[in-house]
Amino acid sequence: MFLPLFLVTILISGGLGTPVRSRPEYQKDDYYTYEEIQDYLKGLAESYANRVKLTNVGKSYENRNLTTITISNGDGRKDKNVIFIDAGFHAREWLTHTTALNVIDNLVVNFEENKRFLQDYDWIILPLVNPDGYTYSRSGKKFTNETIYCPLAYTEDHEIKCWRKNREPNKYRCIGTDLNRNFGHGWGKGDASSDPCDSTFKGLSKFSASESQAVRRVILDLANSGRGVLYLSLHSAVGKILYPWGSEEIKAKNYKEHEEVVQAGIDAMANGNFQFPSTYKQGPSYSLYLAGGDSSDYAYEVGFPLSLTWELPELRGNLNFRFHPPTYLIGELVDETWIDNVPLGQPTWHHITTSTSTSTSTSSEESKGLREVSPPCPGNLATGKLGAWLPGTTFHCTEVALMQFPGQRGDGIMKVLRHGHG
Repeated sequence: MFLPLFLVTILISGGLGTPVRSRPEYQKDDYYTYEEIQDYLKGLAESYANRVKLTNVGKSYENRNLTTITISNGDGRKDKNVIFIDAGFHAREWLTHTTALNVIDNLVVNFEENKRFLQDYDWIILPLVNPDGYTYSRSGKKFTNETIYCPLAYTEDHEIKCWRKNREPNKYRCIGTDLNRNFGHGWGKGDASSDPCDSTFKGLSKFSASESQAVRRVILDLANSGRGVLYLSLHSAVGKILYPWGSEEIKAKNYKEHEEVVQAGIDAMANGNFQFPSTYKQGPSYSLYLAGGDSSDYAYEVGFPLSLTWELPELRGNLNFRFHPPTYLIGELVDETWIDNVPLGQPTWHHITTSTSTSTSTSSEESKGLREVSPPCPGNLATGKLGAWLPGTTFHCTEVALMQFPGQRGDGIMKVLRHGHG
């Protein structure tokens, strides 16, 4: 990178006797290498040890660590619900890793501005699922902001930069498995190839790749504990936010909840303070193309009530950069996916789930989904609490605002989420 990975910030807190420490500062001028990502995460863990924990959840084929960062507010609560974000399934999708790092930076370094998002939720982020493939895609000539069209990669260097799969050898002397075709739900359906030489090779079996096994372990741990409430996988580059299903032409049972959450985010980004804001669309994953074995379908199947694939954009104004945005656009593109409490209209992911009260409903109401009831739970709408009936269940005291957009003068979405998806 042109600037050093770590800019030293001198923290002097004489009243508390806090020692001077160097703290990592996230840079947006270039794409981080795998080693730089690891160094950045380690720096955060050292500087913010009371709020940050690193976990190696697995190894890649070439023995690189797959490292998650768990971010909390440091209050020690072990029962918080969790938002799980991953990035970098596909090697050539460079913007996804730095987008994930930007989320991490906002939650950790800019904690005071964003601590409300950590009050009742922990965040687990895996910024690089496919470190081998990514490292290979960066092994060619230095990226000079040239336009690269992967379907017609006409030079060896562009072929390297367009690499998609991991780097595990297969038969027929071909290399790599498409990690987002290697999950269990709908494995082998649609755009999932049985040819080891294809870029969408599904793998020799479900979860045959060590990298997909690692992601599965995190997903299952959160789903089985009941703590996993939102799964978000960052991809590129078609400018869409997608929800299940991808392996069959049906929508998720709670597709309306997905659509309302996603549309709120799209509207906020469209109203952002950018000269050329991204134009996003949404829909079920199969609307992009039918493909089985992806992580979002799997997470939804095993119990995450919301499961999204965020396909980052390929355009800025009249520039079509596809998988490789020029470095001078990195800052604007990642900022578009995150706004803290500044009223600029960009979305802040703030997923809210339910907590059951001690009251029991005797209502025979059989209306579809949830409905508001009176009186509301303790507190009021300003604090994001609302009473709701789930037909045939107990009365719930439910927090709302799956996604809030601070500064929108009350226009943020107020949506009640059913716990689970049936």
